[in-house]
Amino acid sequence: MKDYLGKMIEISEKKFGITALKPFQILVMHRILEQDDYSEETQIKHQIVILPTGTGKSICFLLPATLCKGITVIIYPLLALMNDQIKKLIKSNIKCCCLRGGQTKKQREHIFSELKNGVKILITNPEVLCQKKILAELSNFNISLFVCDEAHVISTWGKSFRQSYLQLGTAVSVLSPKQVLCFTATASDSTIKDIKHCLLNNIKYKNTLTVKGDMDRENIFYCTYRAFSREQGVLNLIKCCEKPAIVFCRTRLSVMKMCTTALRHFPETEQRYYHAGLKRDERERIENWFLKSNGGILYSTCAYGMGVDKKNVRSIIHFDLPNKAEEYLQESGRAGRDGKLSVAYVIVSEIKKKQNEELTDIFTGTNCRRLELLRKMGQEKDECTGCDVCWGIKSDVKPEVDIIKKIISRYPLRYSASSIASILTGSKDRKIISECEKTNPYYNILPEYDSDLLQNSISQYVKENHRIIGKITLGKNKDVLFRKYWHKENKSL
Repeated sequence: MKDYLGKMIEISEKKFGITALKPFQILVMHRILEQDDYSEETQIKHQIVILPTGTGKSICFLLPATLCKGITVIIYPLLALMNDQIKKLIKSNIKCCCLRGGQTKKQREHIFSELKNGVKILITNPEVLCQKKILAELSNFNISLFVCDEAHVISTWGKSFRQSYLQLGTAVSVLSPKQVLCFTATASDSTIKDIKHCLLNNIKYKNTLTVKGDMDRENIFYCTYRAFSREQGVLNLIKCCEKPAIVFCRTRLSVMKMCTTALRHFPETEQRYYHAGLKRDERERIENWFLKSNGGILYSTCAYGMGVDKKNVRSIIHFDLPNKAEEYLQESGRAGRDGKLSVAYVIVSEIKKKQNEELTDIFTGTNCRRLELLRKMGQEKDECTGCDVCWGIKSDVKPEVDIIKKIISRYPLRYSASSIASILTGSKDRKIISECEKTNPYYNILPEYDSDLLQNSISQYVKENHRIIGKITLGKNKDVLFRKYWHKENKSL
């Protein structure tokens, strides 16, 4: 019987600088190497490995890739993740090739020549791998491992904007790899079912082994931060949170606007924004900057983060919530990869916004955030290691809504949203000062607020709450619109 363990320990220390392997790493890698020596396909069991962020999943396939007989094809969802892994391999003196978009015919020919000459690791993405010419060329090689990292995106992205993921089953069928391996930090039962259906549906032997660890990241503290304005909530948090930090927004426009606003308020803090629409060289510059930063803030869509090995992110702020619990756990899991205490904030506003109701309920409810998130993933746990509910922590936010209701009630049809924002934030405008400095008790009561952000939030809130909408004006010729929503029965103000 071969000494797989001895070889693994030798390579892990020599190539990766790891002096002690974890039990689950040994389990997964031992099975991969053992099965690489099997001659009967009926004995092979493909693996789906679900282990928390920062626990060393990548070595589970990178180390065996150096020892298996054939080539290992690794599929990543993001260019940032591809670049990060290539840098790691180069640092470990392990040769690899990368197939990605934008390469010339000559570059592609050189890559296939390298594979023929003994390079054993090929890094790529689903869009490139599903090209017929690429598949035809790769089918001439002996493929030992077909690895899909961050495999949960097959379910979360494949059905919407990354449909190339749903074609990976065809690639598996054409390449006939000895083993199919899927790795992710989070996956619900339905996601596991989607992964199996997508990758293994077209092959003869579909046996799989699922290695599932504890998905709880005990060093991450989950916290709801209540704010009248989401944007102001971000400003409040980045002023006091530990850094480096990542602020997750759903859209590219939100990312750019939030970063621009924050730079206006905190020009001394290093801040950048990141999304898939940036040019490749610009994305790479931002990735390199953030990896080296010890005090920077990155505003990003979901295009950044999965698997990127920045260990010292101390704070995650969700301006927008993602669609699923597993996506949230992936994004919040960018924090604390070094095992140190980190905080994941979710900003909750009085202003309504279409988001996943289940996640919104978790972060606005009174039950433990951690246990509720794990329950969504099908995991039960008895105790919480840190969340604002269990620790009795409440957001220290002034009751802005009550203040706004009171000023509208006291001065009906007198002020516009702009005027109210100027009064509350202590505008130095002469007209505002002359009217309010001595008589209005609400003048400068919210000095920490950005006046423009507060104005926008007031306007939105008033539109959503028609019972008070008749008591505010937005300028000339707009009183008729607001009087339309006047409710005489409204006496609560």
